[in-house]
Amino acid sequence: MPDTEKVIQLSRIFHVTTDYLLLDIDEAPQSAAPAENNRETEQRAAEKRMKRQSMRMHFGWFLLIFGIISFSATLVGAGLYAQTLTEWRTNLGRYGTALFDSWILALFIVSAALTLCGILILIREYIFIGKE
Repeated sequence: MPDTEKVIQLSRIFHVTTDYLLLDIDEAPQSAAPAENNRETEQRAAEKRMKRQSMRMHFGWFLLIFGIISFSATLVGAGLYAQTLTEWRTNLGRYGTALFDSWILALFIVSAALTLCGILILIREYIFIGKE
């Protein structure tokens, strides 16, 4: 008795059912359309994967660029606010007081998080490119 896996492989190669191979039943070989259909399905699935990866990469670049711009704007804003201060309460001087003793700290944290998320998404997508 032949191995089941080999029978299945033979049925796929010759486009016939396993009954045809094992029981010697008269039947016409199946057309090659299912194999072509499988290739088309696989190709569409690969295109969807690439499109999703492209979208993730664009999102990562958007987060990175937006994070860097907002990070820079936060630092410039803290510098401008620091010029108006006459005294400071941190060891970092006037600039540290402007940054850490005001609402600017929240913007600083959010912009740093956006930048970091963008970097992590891009690293993940560039490392795993084509491995899905």
